[in-house]
Amino acid sequence: MIEVNNPCTEEQNVPAVNYRKLVLLAGFASVATAISLILMKAAVWFFSGSSTILASLTDSLIDCCASFINLLALRFALTPADKDHRFGHYKAEALAALTQAAFISGSSILLIVHGFERLQHPEVIGYIDAAIIVTTLSLLITVCLVSFQSYVYKKTSSEAINADRYHYLSDILLNLGVVASLILSRFNFAWADGLFTVILGFYILHSAYHIGKTAIATLLDKSMPPAENAKLMALILGIDGVLSLHDLKTRQAGPHTFIQCHIVLDGNMPLTKAHKIASEAENAIKIRYPDSDITIHMEPDTDDTYKDVEFMDEASCPVSPERYNQIKDKNGEINC
Repeated sequence: MIEVNNPCTEEQNVPAVNYRKLVLLAGFASVATAISLILMKAAVWFFSGSSTILASLTDSLIDCCASFINLLALRFALTPADKDHRFGHYKAEALAALTQAAFISGSSILLIVHGFERLQHPEVIGYIDAAIIVTTLSLLITVCLVSFQSYVYKKTSSEAINADRYHYLSDILLNLGVVASLILSRFNFAWADGLFTVILGFYILHSAYHIGKTAIATLLDKSMPPAENAKLMALILGIDGVLSLHDLKTRQAGPHTFIQCHIVLDGNMPLTKAHKIASEAENAIKIRYPDSDITIHMEPDTDDTYKDVEFMDEASCPVSPERYNQIKDKNGEINC
């Protein structure tokens, strides 16, 4: 199974300027690769008439459209924040990924229908040797592109690049399937062309599901992985003067991480000292997440503080049993 969601690590936190260069370079490489593959596969399909080559060509056409939309979305997503979009435009990447999922789903359904038709009415494929050579070359080109995209994704965690990478990973398996189909057809197994077309169509549909699922999670502001949230809580609780924290909320968009939480401090300390502690917490978070937007709300250690708690990790944020029971009685159950 190809991993779609990677937890953020220090290696993936790159400055926004490097993020821009890497994702745009990967976007241009994707479009250029798709155009090259279309030209090669179109020539082979014209002479061979292979249904499996048509499946591969159709996928490359969709790849080109999706990659071009990706590139436009990336350019928009990298536009600096303005007065109407004060959190930036990075969710355009998730919209691009969702658009890709729709494109891929449509093409896969067409391929499945065409494959079933070819299974019922097998046809002899011409120029099989040339088709095998071109498909193998396409496979090598796609492997090079995916390797570069994987490098960019490791450095940036770009949603759009990951969607593009995922569906070019599918292309690698698709091209392997095409080669297998052509070899079988060469030995007079005419049914192989239609069968592999159907199988590849279902595989592409499966990849579209994963791409769409990841994009929707971003658009719905899905929290960072629990393990990463736990590290973040430990980081904040390690600041001298922070008694506990609650209502930690995290999300990511492009290279930016949005973090907000409530920290509980001694209610008798001066405001200047409380502000200093909050600033220390922000600076510690910035080291781990350089391009982060942080909001920390300071609260005194009193019973009233815990009345409106939404999220609390009992293990990481110890409070007195009386207060914790008070919260559980009020909300039924605290989300950890």
